[in-house]
Formats: sequence, C-alpha cells, structure tokens
Amino acid sequence: MNFPALKSLHVRECQKLKCLSLDGKDFPQLGSLFVDQCHNLESIFGGVKFPALKALYVSEGQSLKSLSLDGINFPQLETLVVNQCHNLESIFGDVKFPALKALYVLDCQSVKSLPMDGKNFPQLETLFVSECGNLDLELWKGNHEEQRPQLKLKLLTFSSLSQLVALPKWLQEVANSLQCLRIINCQNIETLPNWLKTMTDLKTLDIRYCPKLVSLPNDIHHFTALESLTIEGCAELWKKYEPHVGEFWAKISHIKDVVIIEPEELLEESEEE
Repeated sequence: MNFPALKSLHVRECQKLKCLSLDGKDFPQLGSLFVDQCHNLESIFGGVKFPALKALYVSEGQSLKSLSLDGINFPQLETLVVNQCHNLESIFGDVKFPALKALYVLDCQSVKSLPMDGKNFPQLETLFVSECGNLDLELWKGNHEEQRPQLKLKLLTFSSLSQLVALPKWLQEVANSLQCLRIINCQNIETLPNWLKTMTDLKTLDIRYCPKLVSLPNDIHHFTALESLTIEGCAELWKKYEPHVGEFWAKISHIKDVVIIEPEELLEESEEE
C-alpha cells in the first residue's frame, strides 16, 4: 500500500496494535508522525528510511522498550518528542541525527542515559528533560575520553528531576551557545556553580520551585549577557534577592527583566503577622 502524497499521520488509541511496521517507501512525503496511546505497541520502525520525516511524536507507548531509531533512516528529522513511555530504556544508540534540532524526553521513567555529542547531533538546539527519575544526567557518560565536537544547545530545561542536586559538568561544554536555562521543580538542587558565568550568551535564567536552592552564583553580577531572571517558589532565594530590600538584590539589579515571586508560604506568614 502506497501513500505518495501523505504528509501527516496520526495513530491514536489502537490498543490491539503491537507493530506499526511502517515502510518509508510507502510514505515518501510523510513529514509528521504522531503515535499516541497505543499501549500494547512494541515496535514502530523496521530500519527503513523515511526521507521526509521532520517531526516524530510518541506518547503513552507503555510496551515500547526501544524506538530503534537510526539517524541514517531519518535524515530530515528535526523534532523528536517522547512522552510517558515508562518502559522505554533506549531512544537511540551511537548514531548520527544530522538535522535534529529539538529533543523532548518527558516522563520516561526507565530511560537511563541519553548519549549525545556534537558529532552525532550537530544541529541540536533545544533539549527538554522532565520526570525521568532514573536518567543519568551526565548525558553522554562514557564518551569523555574521546575528543568529540561539542553540542551547540541554545535552550535547556530540566524539570521535575529529583536526582538533580547540582548541574552536570557537561554544561560547561555549551558555554558558548546556551541562551536559556530553565530549572523547574527540581526539589533537591542545592547550588548553582560559579562557572555559569562562562556562559557568555546566557540571556534567560528561569528557576521555579527549587526549595533547597539557597543562593545564586556569587559572580552573577558579572553575567553581562543576562537579560531575564525569573525566580518563583524558592523561599531562600526570595529572602536574599527580594527586589530592592534583599541582602543580595544589588547583585541582580542590573538585569533588565527581573521577576521574583514571593512563595505562598512566606506570603501567608506575613499576612498572619
């Protein structure tokens, strides 16, 4: 069966489907593929090239253990979203994705690593990782001994990662490209490293609901490129950097857009008084 003009395909709530068995030769113009709530699906691709596929969304594939993605088979893939695939252990191996620009890995509890570097992901700009409790945050652990091109990330979000106590050291390798760093609902992160100041292009820093975070980097007043700072749900940071009156407000007062929202518990305490 051939669909020469089909550009978008949605496969949703097919509970008896175990193998999708798509063949790229039958879908030469397929640009977007959405696979959602197919809980018994075990495999999607069989090693056949999809020359036009630019966006792949896989959600709630509870029986998937591997996507078996090979960058050679997806030469135009720009966006990959993997969501709520709780048994998924592997997304890709040591293969190159020449066009991938955005990767979202959301609520995938069995994923342990995301081996990536600038050689295999030369165009990757956006990385969003959320609710992956077993993920080793040293994303390409094991490749450190080999000199490889560095990633060129521009936007990085860590969200709901209880294992995040400190930012992984590999972030230093994107110091010349990262423009936006978002740390959301990471309950155990305690510090931000002073080497963040080496991120010469960092324009946006967004920190929300990180209750154990007690301070910003000492040299934050040297973050000359930083234009936007948002702090929400961080009681200790509020106390120290409260606009105009906090002990360390002077260190961030040079930033163009500063939004610091008083935590509800502190607001309630002040109202009671």
